[in-house]
Amino acid sequence: MKNFGYMLALGCLLAGVNGAFAGLTPVGDPTEGNSWLQEFNVSGDTGENFDQLVVQWVSGTQFEATTFTGMAPGWTSSGGTTAAWATGTPAIQSMNFILNWVGDRSAVMFNFWALEGGVELGGFKASYPGSGGNDAWVFSELDEVGASAPQAPVPEPLTMASAFFAMGGLGAYIRRRKKARA
Repeated sequence: MKNFGYMLALGCLLAGVNGAFAGLTPVGDPTEGNSWLQEFNVSGDTGENFDQLVVQWVSGTQFEATTFTGMAPGWTSSGGTTAAWATGTPAIQSMNFILNWVGDRSAVMFNFWALEGGVELGGFKASYPGSGGNDAWVFSELDEVGASAPQAPVPEPLTMASAFFAMGGLGAYIRRRKKARA
């Protein structure tokens, strides 16, 4: 019975935890012309779909224009020189988009988020050092307090119920254990 209490509490807590979002990756090399651009792919873990993307400029060269490509029917996008977003239905698991920057290929940094139903699935910081030396993109999970992340979502009912049952099971286990010792 003791092990059942541990398993119940652990299972309920884990049921309320969102999985990690798979990621953001560059597609090919940057392309140069009068400005420069890079195509990216965003994809969720197996079975994890998203219905909103947010891109926000942080530092370096500003966006010339931000466009999303490869969107499913029903998706729309808009943006400017410092931010862009795409939303749509149905939610999808993978999409390509292109970011354009003003001028020559130079250092840039931006934040990126994927959401489903207003719930943040994952956030990333992307930085590019410019055309000199190592010109590889560097990605890191975005967990900074100062980042202008989308508004924190209200927990869904299943998450709240899971946490409630986990705490209740843990409390009942502790109470029984204290009674047994007395």
